[in-house]
Amino acid sequence: MTRLSTKTVDNLVITLKIRVVALVLLSMLTTHAFATEKPRGWRWYNEPKAKEVKPKEEKATLPPNSATTVMSATEQMQWFHSTLNEALNDATINPTDEEKYLKFMRLKKFIDDKTAQTGMTFKKLITEHPEFSYTKDHPTEQAARETYYQAMKVKHEASVRQLVQEGWGIYFVYEGQDAIAKALAPSVQDFANRYHIELVGISKDGHTFDVINENRIDKTGKVNVHYTPALMLANIHTKALKPLAYGFISQNDLLARFHNVATDYQDSDF
Repeated sequence: MTRLSTKTVDNLVITLKIRVVALVLLSMLTTHAFATEKPRGWRWYNEPKAKEVKPKEEKATLPPNSATTVMSATEQMQWFHSTLNEALNDATINPTDEEKYLKFMRLKKFIDDKTAQTGMTFKKLITEHPEFSYTKDHPTEQAARETYYQAMKVKHEASVRQLVQEGWGIYFVYEGQDAIAKALAPSVQDFANRYHIELVGISKDGHTFDVINENRIDKTGKVNVHYTPALMLANIHTKALKPLAYGFISQNDLLARFHNVATDYQDSDF
């Protein structure tokens, strides 16, 4: 047998120790892996867990718009007519419900009052802007005005007396060769006589009417009117002029115009 040298033996021992240490480390790693691995048993034990789904964060919503929107005039009227028709229909299909019919009556009165106010504004503007007056070019004699409200006539006559006491009279501005002015002249003089109003006829063309008690010829154009014949209220104290009518007008209508002026068109006579 060959004898090994001391150096060779030492090298073998070192090599053996290295291998033993490597085996020990490998054993420890294997044991740790089995220790940390979840045990495999029942099927449900090893099934993968469902991932938790986080609820989506709700985005902050804007608060509702609280700003007031102003409807146009057309939108307001459409809304009102819709409301009025709904109230009428509701009252019709519920004829014994007094509250429903009363609601309709209130709405009806509201629009009737608005209509009356509109009519009075129109009447005032016709005297201030006679170019828009139908009766200026198309006279409409209303001789059958006896049906006019008798109670209103008493009030109108009181307005005439009030204006006369304040110093108001009538200027009848005309052209003597105009047929409409000629037809109007006797009616105006009769009206002035009946209510004791001072009447002065003012001719624009130099031709006068004999039926007018007092006539003057406007040579200087001092009395300026856009259309003739014209009836103007004239105050002898203040020299103020207010238009009454253009074109032909009946005595009943002229009486009502006095009342309109006396009340500044605030008392409806529709």
